[in-house]
Amino acid sequence: MGIQKTILNFILTIESFFLSFLKIKKERITFISLESEKLELDFKKIYDELNQEEFDVRLCLIKYHKDLWGQFLYFINCMKQLYYIYTSRIIILHDNNYVVSHFKREGVVVLQVWHACGAIKKFGNVIDRQYPIANYDYVLATSSYWKEPYSQAFSVKSENVLPIGMPRTDELFNNNWLEEKRKDLYFRYPQLKDKKIILYAPTFRGNIYKGFSAIEFDALKILEQLDSQYVILYKYHPLMGNYQLPDHPRIINMNHEDTHALFSITDYLISDYSSIVFDYMILKKPLIFFTPDLEEYSQSLGVFVNLENLGYPICYSEEEIVSSICQYQVSQKQMEDMKDLFFTYQDGESTTRVIRFMESIIQTKNIFH
Repeated sequence: MGIQKTILNFILTIESFFLSFLKIKKERITFISLESEKLELDFKKIYDELNQEEFDVRLCLIKYHKDLWGQFLYFINCMKQLYYIYTSRIIILHDNNYVVSHFKREGVVVLQVWHACGAIKKFGNVIDRQYPIANYDYVLATSSYWKEPYSQAFSVKSENVLPIGMPRTDELFNNNWLEEKRKDLYFRYPQLKDKKIILYAPTFRGNIYKGFSAIEFDALKILEQLDSQYVILYKYHPLMGNYQLPDHPRIINMNHEDTHALFSITDYLISDYSSIVFDYMILKKPLIFFTPDLEEYSQSLGVFVNLENLGYPICYSEEEIVSSICQYQVSQKQMEDMKDLFFTYQDGESTTRVIRFMESIIQTKNIFH
């Protein structure tokens, strides 16, 4: 363990001793995030639906940066996290959390919302990590398919992986929302009207400690083999920063746009090991996997899902992508089967179910210190 973590653990241990004299506040629900300073995605949807008069809702949000100042702010934030971890009835996370994994009080319930609707690539405690994940009580999931993978990754009991749905997907089951986003995008990007839209949205390679990289993707080579009707939009993972493809009238940077909104105008999604492929399956549109590093990736990091079992085209070159687009062979029945496999609930009411579950925790009799 590095000197920084040794010092942090020492301070948090002392702080936890004094915090143990405080009472857990039965109605307190705290959102903790290291990915953003504002509420986004599932966090925002849950927060907006909570009765602010009934619950004592607190926010502990910070965007982690690796520089010296960012490390200092994270250090301070850890102490703030610990205060809420010791005084809240429910802690809600959507990323992994060092403080929760090392310091947790009896009577506090940790709900891991996670930031994805599934996981192709292995993560969490099934891969090498700087610290083991621990002390999560429940994990949200979209179907029972994820019970075993999430149980392993988060070190929770299989029965505590709850297939009640993810709030983030509610909008994708809402045709009015999709139509509104479609109109908005066409208004702001009129050149996209009547075009066939290819969205390229890959995940990152690497990690936050060693840095991130992207595989090569020759968008120009793809467009050269397709007629002028086709346009390529691209959106890289937020951790990649504003990574860009070459400038071209038919290659458009969408890194700043909402991914779900982009789905509303997408005709073909090209991705790899990103969990957004599961979100996209809700719409039953053509999906293509571009994984030239599949063998290496499967051996080095590992996968929970064998891509071949999903039935979508797996491409290793730009030429194969073009062929898959021109001769797409996945039937609507196959797409429907994948949607049913990964989404138990398809009613757009997942946020409501999550709120009801949280309310049941608050109402459960417990011994509060």
